[in-house]
Amino acid sequence: MKVSVNTVKQYIDFELPPVDELVARINQQLGQVEEVIDLASKYKDVTIVKVVACEKHPNADRLSVCLIDDGGVTTDIERDTEGRVRVVCGAPNVREGIFAAWLPPRSTVPASFGTDEPFVLDARELRGVKSNGMLAAADELSLWSDHEGIIEIDPMEWRPNAVEVVPGTSFAKAFGLDDTVIDIENKMFTHRPDLFGQIGVAREIAGILGHTFTSPTWYTTAPAFSAADGLGLKVFNEAGDKCPRFMTVALKDVTVKPSPLWLKIELVRLGGKPINNIVDATCL
Repeated sequence: MKVSVNTVKQYIDFELPPVDELVARINQQLGQVEEVIDLASKYKDVTIVKVVACEKHPNADRLSVCLIDDGGVTTDIERDTEGRVRVVCGAPNVREGIFAAWLPPRSTVPASFGTDEPFVLDARELRGVKSNGMLAAADELSLWSDHEGIIEIDPMEWRPNAVEVVPGTSFAKAFGLDDTVIDIENKMFTHRPDLFGQIGVAREIAGILGHTFTSPTWYTTAPAFSAADGLGLKVFNEAGDKCPRFMTVALKDVTVKPSPLWLKIELVRLGGKPINNIVDATCL
């Protein structure tokens, strides 16, 4: 099971020890840690940018020459008189006005992070036009396998944090990837259903470290639902002696479609795989 240190921090009111010490305590009193995944280092250089201009490459039909706004956060890089950076991109969906994930020169492509041959970008010419780094697709960011186009970021889309998406925003901070994930052996959890989920592990870590844990209000308060008349849903519980409580929720006016970007990344961060908005919502 993958446990997010940042998520655990949301549910506790005390300071966690350094990761190495936390891992040692988990090994001693909870279960064997199989891997510590440093997502913060993997995504530290990925920057959200706005494509402010996009033109056809003069020497290649399938390439575009883009000017991007990174908010001026990247140092030691070639810019035009207006402070914009040139990037050559081959994605079919690149266009003026979109927000994208940019890997600047000297950054490591996340898909190659931690391998024997990490791919470190530089500024180089592509068919006679200099390109400073790259605009990244999902597979290059080691998120999912899509390589049909670059990641598109909607700055107005709701996300579960207050980080504003503007040119120069850290991609990792905007999407919760400034994190360390601790992978604990699954067999330890088979007899501990109270640890099925991040809150359960946060509660256990609090106990291990000698602190009191208070569940968040939303976790202990029954949600309120509006009526969903006309759906024809009938619920039976024919094993009441074995299952005294059985709950269902009827939904209507639901459209099956891809999940928003933040939800896709949230699932990937914790070892899942995005499917669609309906399936993905059940995994949180």
